[in-house]
Amino acid sequence: MKPKDKKSVIFYFLMSIVLLDFGRQIRIISYNPYLINYKNPIFSIEHVYNTGGAFGMFHGFTEFLSVFAIIMALLLFVIVYKNIKFSDKSCLLSLTLLNAGTLGNLIERIKFHHVIDYINLSFINFPVFNAFDVMICLGITIYIVFVLIDIKQLKTLFNKNENNN
Repeated sequence: MKPKDKKSVIFYFLMSIVLLDFGRQIRIISYNPYLINYKNPIFSIEHVYNTGGAFGMFHGFTEFLSVFAIIMALLLFVIVYKNIKFSDKSCLLSLTLLNAGTLGNLIERIKFHHVIDYINLSFINFPVFNAFDVMICLGITIYIVFVLIDIKQLKTLFNKNENNN
């Protein structure tokens, strides 16, 4: 198998490592004694041990979520390796964010048997989350937005071609 573009695979790996390190650094900073139980009107720093998935779903299913994360990471690698070109930066960025967030939470599940969540939005009733959760949500959101833009562009192109006939 030959990758479509070696630059995309290199970018994918390097950015995944950078984002993993960034997420781990934020978690380490959140353990600063001056930040623990930090509260303001917008957010607070708290430490919650989450044995489930996003928003506390699948509570206690750490092993299942770990296996799922491994499958997702492998699947994302195959998708990038076989299909993504470096010129498709929005897709590459979204999959890289998704991969880094997935791997970050996976590492914590394997190491601690839970994920450490620490960002609590004070202004709304919302589950506590971490930087890796943000990466996953951003990756999915960017991917959906660009898929919708592509669909809209395809429909516009299709309608123009139909009107020309």
